[in-house]
Amino acid sequence: MAKIAPVVFTENDRIDHSVYGTGTITGVNDRLTTIDFDGAGTKRFITSVVKLVRSDTPAPPKPVRRKKAVVRPA
Repeated sequence: MAKIAPVVFTENDRIDHSVYGTGTITGVNDRLTTIDFDGAGTKRFITSVVKLVRSDTPAPPKPVRRKKAVVRPA
């Protein structure tokens, strides 16, 4: 029986996870994969164990954070 090569993911790849849904990979190495999920926040997984599927769903726009006004003394 032929062994199937594991799918290799890189940063900024869009993925689907069976529990957390769609997200973007923000970090990956031999040990850990970090994913920013659209609805569940950031999660970290053991790279050799996590089951992911590629996704064509575009990332939602990130909210724009306003800078605080700087008050300068007169």
